[in-house]
Amino acid sequence: MRKEIAKLLETGQEATARIRVEHIIREEKMMAAQEIVELFSELIAVRLPIIKAQRFFEMLELRRLKTLICTRPKLC
Repeated sequence: MRKEIAKLLETGQEATARIRVEHIIREEKMMAAQEIVELFSELIAVRLPIIKAQRFFEMLELRRLKTLICTRPKLC
């Protein structure tokens, strides 16, 4: 990919090279966000028996669950 971008820059196609670089950065950020959501999902799956055993949710746990539920479909 770097060679392709270098070739674009050599031929004076800066705009196209910039678009490609921005796309790569966007993909990397999306993959990092998906990893975080995946790790958080695993954490909730492990903690779920503990959460079920409690009679109440701490506000932070409830907020985290809501965030995960709202975020997950957008990343898939």
